[in-house]
Amino acid sequence: MKNLIKKSKEIFDRLNIPELQKAGIEREDVKISSHSHHIVTYPPLSALPYIKPSKIYSPNSKKVLGEIALYLHLPFCTGKCLYCAYVSLVNQSEGFMDKYLDTVETEINLLLKSGKFNDTKLNTVYLGGGTPTCLSVGQLNRIFSLLQSKFTIKTDAEITVEASPETILAKDGKEKLKVLLKNNVNRLSMGFQTFNDDILKVLRRRYNSKQAIEAYKIAKRVGFENINIDLIPGLPDQTLEVWQKDLEKIGKLAPASVTCYPLSIKQTTAIYQLYQKERQRFPNREDVVLMHIMATEFFDKLGYSQKPVYWFTKELKYIYKQQISKWSELGRQLALGVSGYSFINDFQYFNYLTVSEYLEAINKSILPIYKGIKLSKVNLMRRLLVLGLKAGISKKLFISRFGKKPKDVFKDVWKKIKSLGLVEEDNEVIRLSYKGRPFCDEISKEFYSEKIRENLFR
Repeated sequence: MKNLIKKSKEIFDRLNIPELQKAGIEREDVKISSHSHHIVTYPPLSALPYIKPSKIYSPNSKKVLGEIALYLHLPFCTGKCLYCAYVSLVNQSEGFMDKYLDTVETEINLLLKSGKFNDTKLNTVYLGGGTPTCLSVGQLNRIFSLLQSKFTIKTDAEITVEASPETILAKDGKEKLKVLLKNNVNRLSMGFQTFNDDILKVLRRRYNSKQAIEAYKIAKRVGFENINIDLIPGLPDQTLEVWQKDLEKIGKLAPASVTCYPLSIKQTTAIYQLYQKERQRFPNREDVVLMHIMATEFFDKLGYSQKPVYWFTKELKYIYKQQISKWSELGRQLALGVSGYSFINDFQYFNYLTVSEYLEAINKSILPIYKGIKLSKVNLMRRLLVLGLKAGISKKLFISRFGKKPKDVFKDVWKKIKSLGLVEEDNEVIRLSYKGRPFCDEISKEFYSEKIRENLFR
C-alpha cells in the first residue's frame, strides 16, 4: 500500500474532474439544504410543506401490508461532537430518558390505534441517535421489550444499534452489549471517525484511538460478528498521509463493514464556525475526492465491495439491509422518536425536530408529524433514482413499478450524466460508475424536480 496516494492521484487525473465542474456537478463544501449530513431521503425536509397527521393516517387511508423497516431515534449522548447536526441531548438524567421512552411508547400506541399496522412485519430495526448505548441496561431492555410486544419482528430481521467507544468502555459497557445480544441485535455500528488523537480532540470526541480499538475488541469478544465502523474523510488537519494511516489501522481490525462518508459541514454545527475562521485547516475538494479514491482502492485490495457508495463490506452477509431496501427498492420505513423520517404508503414525512415539540404533541395524543407530502408517480420515480443510484437500481423493478425506463422519463438528465461517464448499466442493474461515486449527492440532485429545487431554501 506504499504507493496508495500516488496511484490515487493518477486515477484522479484520469477522471477529468474539471469536466464535471463545467457541467455543474461539484462537491459542496457546506451543506445548507438537507436535513442530515447527506441525501438520505427524497424530497428533503426543507422542501416539504407542513402536514396534518390525519392526512396520512385517516380512517380512509389504506393499511400498510407486508414488511417494513423500523427506525427509533434516541437523542442522548455523552457529548456534542464538533460536526454533529443530528438532534441530540447531552448528559440527560435517567428520569428524563425514561420520560422520553414513555413518550415513544405512547407514539407507538397512537400509530397502532390507527389500525394501519396490524398486518405488518418488521424486516429490519435500527436504533440510532445520539448514542443508544448511553441508556442504562434497564432502559435498553425496556426498548426491546416494548418493540417485541408491539410489533411482529421477523426471526431473521437485521437489528442494528449504534454505539460509541466510551459507552462500551464504561463499567456497565459489557453488560449493555450482552443485553443487546440477548435481544437479538446482530449488527453494531461504531463511530471511530479517525485514529488520529489530535483530530479526535478537535472533534470533541470522548476517547482516543487506543480506547476505540479496545472497545471494538470488547464487542468482538462479547460475541458481535457484524460490526460496522465509521470513518470520516475531510476532517480538519487531516492530510492524505493521515487518511492513509486511518485506512491501514482499520484494515488490521478487518471489521465486517466500514463507512467513509465525507465530512458534511452544516451551518447549524460548531465545525461550521471553525471552517469559517480557519478554512485552510480543512482538506480541499480535490483531496476529499482523493480520499474516496484511496478508500476504494484500499478496500478493493482487501476484498471488500462498495455497496452502497461510501460503504465497504467484507462479505455479502454483512451488507446493510435496511439501507439497501430504503434506497434501492422504495422500501417503507416507520420512524419513531424526535426527528425521525418515515416513508409509508407513498408519504414522505418527518417528525418534529425538537424534543420539546415532540413531547408536547404526544402529550396531546397527537402523532408528532411535522412536515410531509404524498409522492406522485413521477416523484416516486425521482425518489428511486435519487437514492437508488447509490446502491444500484434493478431495471426490472423500475419497469415493473412504473412501466418505463429511467432514460425515457428523464431524457435530458440521463443524457448528461451518461455522457459524463457517471453511470453504468448492465442487463440487470443501473449504478454509479467509479467516476460518479465521489459525487453521488450532486448527481442525485440532478433528478430533483423544479418545484423541489425552488422550495429548498424556503
